[in-house]
Amino acid sequence: MDISVKELEHSYNRGTPFERNALKDINLSIPSGTFQSIIGHTGSGKSTLIQHLNGLLKPTAGSIQIGDFLIRAGEKEKRLKALRKHVGIVFQYPEHQLFEETIEKDIIFGPLNFGVPIDEAKQRAAKLIKQVGLDESYLERSPFDLSGGQMRRVAIAGVLAMKPSILILDEPTAGLDPRGRREIMGLFHRLHQEEGLTTILVTHSMEDAARYSDNIVIMEKGGIALQGNAEHIFADSDALKALSLDVPETVQFIHRLEERFNRTLPQSVFTLDAAVDAALTILQKEERS
Repeated sequence: MDISVKELEHSYNRGTPFERNALKDINLSIPSGTFQSIIGHTGSGKSTLIQHLNGLLKPTAGSIQIGDFLIRAGEKEKRLKALRKHVGIVFQYPEHQLFEETIEKDIIFGPLNFGVPIDEAKQRAAKLIKQVGLDESYLERSPFDLSGGQMRRVAIAGVLAMKPSILILDEPTAGLDPRGRREIMGLFHRLHQEEGLTTILVTHSMEDAARYSDNIVIMEKGGIALQGNAEHIFADSDALKALSLDVPETVQFIHRLEERFNRTLPQSVFTLDAAVDAALTILQKEERS
């Protein structure tokens, strides 16, 4: 499902002395199947934006087109429940949303509320528990007996059980250690590819954005400051620094190598493995010269 955001604005507490303009003139196109990252400091408007994508918030001005669903300021979209079946959101600390007595009941809760037969819902749970890296024996356990990382995986399975075509991830690695972060992001990237999802990642991590994204949006004070692919975004370190952001550490490393050895490397070097390969290439050329 393609996403088109046109001239979107949103104000909190509109018409009161506490009115605050959280979004202004947002224009954004996200083609179906894209991995889109949204970066920005706290208060930049990231979370406000994504909450418009399944109708949790309504526009003050402008519109959002998602497939054949249209949410427009001043008009009522009568199919919000159907829209929310297509757009799944994994919020920060999704494990806080667990509440059922067993993991299976937690995973099938959403599908049952949308009329999915219980046998089919249970089949989804059995498949998804393995997709998120746990085995079927977990289904009868209480979600509150799990580790924090395992609880997060169960919560993710509950969102995926709705079979969304668009998956929105709001700081999904918050509070995880480096290994947990790598595992969770690897899981999302695999699901993105295997299920053909449109994935929207809200993150503070420049490394994650660089590694996984087809396109990146950088938000500042409720508007879009920069947008483009990773090569475009990270090529201009001065523009990022003006926004109090920095390029990924791997990109900084490559820039230092280029300066040290007076050589130019491909602009698509973003991962640690690619940076190591690039460094070895430079050193080998230096040895031969």
